[in-house]
Amino acid sequence: MAWQAQGKGQGGWQGGQGGWQGDGGWQDQGKGWQNQSQGWQSQGQGQKGWQNQGQSQGKGGWESQGQGQKGWQNDGQGQAGWQKQGQGQQGWQNQGQGQAGWQNQSPQKGAVVPCKGASATIVPPIKTPAQQAAAAAGGSAQGKSPPIVVTACASNPTVSNIIKGSYTCTETNHGKPVYKKDIAGGTVSVLIYYWDERDGPNFSGWWFGPKIGGDQVWAYSGNKESPLPPPNGWQVPWDGPVDPSLKLTYGQVAAAPVAGKGAPAIVPAVQAIPAWKQQQQAKEAEQAKKQEELKAKREEAEVKRKEQAAALAVRQAIQKVRTANPDTYDSLRTQLEEAQAANLEAMGSSAEKVSAEAQQALEQAQKRIDEMNAKKIADEKKKAEEEQNKKEEEEKVQKFLEKSKAESMAIQEKMKMFENIHSQFEDAEKLSAANPEEMTKSAEAEEKKLETLKDDAASTRKAIIENQKEYGDSEAIRKVRRDIVELTTKLAQGIRGLEKQLGIIKSAREQVADRASALEELKEKKAEFSKYDKDKDSKLNRKEADAYCKAVLDFALPNEIMDKIFKKLEPITYEKFRALHQKTFIAKSEILAREARAEEEARQKVVQEKTDAVKAILVEAEDAMKAAEQLASECETKARPLIKDSELPADEIKAEADAVDELSSGIDGHLAKCAEKLKEAAEACEGTPELQGFDQKGAERLNARDSKIKSRMTKINAATKLAREKATRKSFAEMDQKRADAVTAIRSKMAEDSKTAEQCFDSINGGSALSKDKFVEFVKCLSGLELADGMIEKLFSHIAAEDSEIDKEKFLAMVRLYYKVVKSTVLSAELAIKSKTVRRLELGEVLEALESPQKEDGAGVQRVKCRSVQDETVEGWVTLAGNQGTAFLEPGGNFYSCIKETLLTDGLSVVDSKTVRRIAKGEVLEVLEWPKKDAGSETKRIKGKAKNDGAVGWITVSSGSGTLFLEPC
Repeated sequence: MAWQAQGKGQGGWQGGQGGWQGDGGWQDQGKGWQNQSQGWQSQGQGQKGWQNQGQSQGKGGWESQGQGQKGWQNDGQGQAGWQKQGQGQQGWQNQGQGQAGWQNQSPQKGAVVPCKGASATIVPPIKTPAQQAAAAAGGSAQGKSPPIVVTACASNPTVSNIIKGSYTCTETNHGKPVYKKDIAGGTVSVLIYYWDERDGPNFSGWWFGPKIGGDQVWAYSGNKESPLPPPNGWQVPWDGPVDPSLKLTYGQVAAAPVAGKGAPAIVPAVQAIPAWKQQQQAKEAEQAKKQEELKAKREEAEVKRKEQAAALAVRQAIQKVRTANPDTYDSLRTQLEEAQAANLEAMGSSAEKVSAEAQQALEQAQKRIDEMNAKKIADEKKKAEEEQNKKEEEEKVQKFLEKSKAESMAIQEKMKMFENIHSQFEDAEKLSAANPEEMTKSAEAEEKKLETLKDDAASTRKAIIENQKEYGDSEAIRKVRRDIVELTTKLAQGIRGLEKQLGIIKSAREQVADRASALEELKEKKAEFSKYDKDKDSKLNRKEADAYCKAVLDFALPNEIMDKIFKKLEPITYEKFRALHQKTFIAKSEILAREARAEEEARQKVVQEKTDAVKAILVEAEDAMKAAEQLASECETKARPLIKDSELPADEIKAEADAVDELSSGIDGHLAKCAEKLKEAAEACEGTPELQGFDQKGAERLNARDSKIKSRMTKINAATKLAREKATRKSFAEMDQKRADAVTAIRSKMAEDSKTAEQCFDSINGGSALSKDKFVEFVKCLSGLELADGMIEKLFSHIAAEDSEIDKEKFLAMVRLYYKVVKSTVLSAELAIKSKTVRRLELGEVLEALESPQKEDGAGVQRVKCRSVQDETVEGWVTLAGNQGTAFLEPGGNFYSCIKETLLTDGLSVVDSKTVRRIAKGEVLEVLEWPKKDAGSETKRIKGKAKNDGAVGWITVSSGSGTLFLEPC
C-alpha cells in the first residue's frame, strides 16, 4: 500500500485492486492511477491530477487528453509538480482528512516503486511519533505549522465527537498558531488556540473551544512552553483529569517544488487511439458526466436536508437554553453540548452559524441567570431589611400606643371630676333668686376650668391622630388602629360632654345677664321718662312729648301728626312711653321716605334730560361719520385711475391727485368733528352714575368705523403719493427730454458757427444772464427744434430751477458734452495726429469736450479737443474714430447707476450733511461734479442729479472699505 493517502477514497499512486502493477502500464485494471473519490484528482474545480479528466481515459498512462499537458502538471491554474489545488495544500497531500504529502502508512522504508515506461521513484521512509514531533517543531521554527489529527478521547464521548478530526493552521493568537477543524463541505468552529497569562496563570495554556477567548471550552492543556498544541496531557473536560487517550498527531509540511524544475519528469508511453473509439469514449464520458451531475444534485439535496434536520435539532436545544432558569441551566447546557456533538458533522456548512447561535444563547442565558441570582440575593436582602424595619416599626407603634393610652386616661380621669359641675346652674328658681353678679362670676370660673380641660382633651386627641400619620399604612399601625380609634372616640365623647356642660353654664350665665340687663334697661327707661316728665305727674303732656321727640329723634314732627299720636295715646304714662317712641319714629321714617322719593324723581328728571342731550350729541357724531364715509367712497373712485391707469399725462395725474387730497381733507374734517362730538358726549356723562358707559356703545361703533375709514384713506393716500411721485418723475423725464433736444440743437448751432459754449453764451445776451424772454427768443431761433406753445417757458423753469435767470455757469453745465473712452488711445497736443502726445487714455476714462469736433486733413478723421475729468489740467485732442471705423470715443460717461441702495445728501460730508432722500438700486444719476474725497469718512463721492425726479445732492461712489454703491453706465 505504498504512498497511499489516508483519505476517504483509494487514490494516489496505488490503486484499490491491484496496486501499481497491472495491465496498461501504471494504470491498474481496477482503479489504478485514476482517483475514484478524493485522491490526487480534485473533484471540485475541474483540476487534474496525474491523469487529465478531459474526454478519454485510455491506456496511455499519464497521457493528458484534454489540453495536451503532460506528466504531473496540473491543468487547473498552471501549477507544476504534484501540487493539489483543492484546499491550498501542497505536494501529494490528500484533501480528505488532512493527511500530508509523502506520509506512508505501510512498514516499507526506502522502497523503490518500479514503473513500466517511467523512471523509478523513491518512497520516503516512515517516521516515528518522536520524529514527527521533531519535524513539526522544526517546521514551526521555519514559519510553517503542520496539520494535526486529533484522536478520540475515551473519558467523554460528547467532547470526543466534537473535537476529533483533522485541523489546519489558520491564524495566530498571542504569538502561537491557531488550528481550525476541517470537514468536507464547510468549516466548523472548533479551534485549538493558545491563551497567555493576561487573565491570570490559571487560564494560560492551550484550549479547545468554538471561539478564541470564549466562555465555552472542551479541553485544556497547561503546557505553556510548547510552540504547538502538545500531543498529550489534555484535561477533559477542561477542569477535569488528564485523559491519556486524547492525542494529537502532527503531519508534515510539504516541500514546495524547486523553482524552474517542477516535479520529476515522467514521460508515459503514448498509444494511438482510433477516431471511432474516441467518439464512443466521448459519448460514454458525456453520459457518465450527466449521471454523475444528477447523482451529485441528489446527494447535495440529501446533504442539505440532513444539515437542516441537524441544525433544527441543535436549535431546539438552543431554544431550551434561552428559557433556562438557575435550576435547569446546567442540564440544558449539557443537552445543548450533546446535541452539538451528535450533529456537528451533519450540520455541514451551517455548523459555524449554529455554533455561534449556541455560543450567543449560552452567553445570554448565563447573563440572565446571573441577573436572576443577583436579583434573588437582592430580594432576600430586601426581605431581611423589611423584616427588621417591620420589627422596629412594631416597637415604635407599641410605644406610641402606650403613651397615647396614658395621656387619654389622664384626661378622662379629669373629666370624671367635672361630670356634675353643671347641675348647680340648671335650677331656674335658684338662678332667679341668686345675685346676678355672684352667679356670673361663679359661671365664668367654671367655664374657664371646663374650657381648659376641653382644650387639653382636644389637643391630646389631635396629637394622637397626627402622630399615627407618621407610620403611614404600615402593618404595625393597622394592628393597633382599633385601639387608637377607641382612644380618640372616648376623648371625642368626653369633649362633647364638656361642650354640653359649657352650653348649660353659658346659657345660665346669659339668662342671669339678660335679667340683669333688663332690670338695668327698665331702670334707665324710668329715669328717661322722669327726665321728660317735668311736672312730675307721672304722665307726659303735649309740650313734654314734643320735647322728647326733638331730643331723641332729632326731628320735629308736624303738629297734625303729633296731634293724632297724642290723641290716641293720651294719657301718656310710663306704660305708654315705649309706644310713643315707636309711633314718633315711624312717623319720622315716613316723612323722610316721602322726601327721598321726591328728590329721586327730580334727579331722574335731570338724568333723562342729560340722556337726551347725549343722544343728540351722538346723532351729530353719526352724521359726521356718514359724511366721512361718503367722501371716502368718492375718494376711492377718484383715486382708482391713479392706481390703474399708468398712461395718464403728468398734468392729469397731478390734477387727479389734488382732487383726491381735497376730498381727503374733507374726510379729516368730518372725522375730527365726530371725535369732538364723542368727547363732548363722554364729558356729558361724567358725574352722573346712571350715564356711566352710556356713550361707550355708540362710541365703540363709531371708532371702529373711524379706523376703517382711516385704513382706507391710508391706502388711498399712499397710492396718491406714488402717483404724485410718478407724475413728478414723468414730468421731469419729459422736460429732461426737451432739454436734451434743446442741447442738441444748441450744440449744432455751436458747430455751425464754430463757437465754443462760452462764445455761444456771450453771443446771446452779451455775456449777461439769460432772462426767460431772452431764452425763449434764443431757442425759437434754433433750427431743427420744434416745441409746443408754452413749452419753452416750462423748459426755462426746468433749467433755471428756483432762479429767475440762467447764468453762464448753468448754461455751460447744460450744453456740456462728455465722451467715454471705449478703446485705448492717446491725447495729443494739437489737432494733427502726429503732434506731441500728452498722455495715454485708458479704457473707461471720461473726457469733457471743449470744442466741437474738427476734421484732421492728414488722416481724414474727426478729432475733438477734450479735458480729462480726473485731472482738469490735462487737455488735448483725441480721435473720435479711426479711418477704418474703429471707435475710440463715444458720447456719455457722465451717468452713474446705483448698484447698492445709498443716500443722497445735501453736502459732501457724510457726517455733517442732511439726507435729501434714499437712492434705490437701479436709479440713474447725472454727474454734476466729479468724484471728490470726503476726508471725514474716507469715501469717494460725486454731486449728481437723479434722473427720476431731478433731486440734486452728493452720493457715495465707494466706501473707505471698498464697497461700491455706484458704477458708470
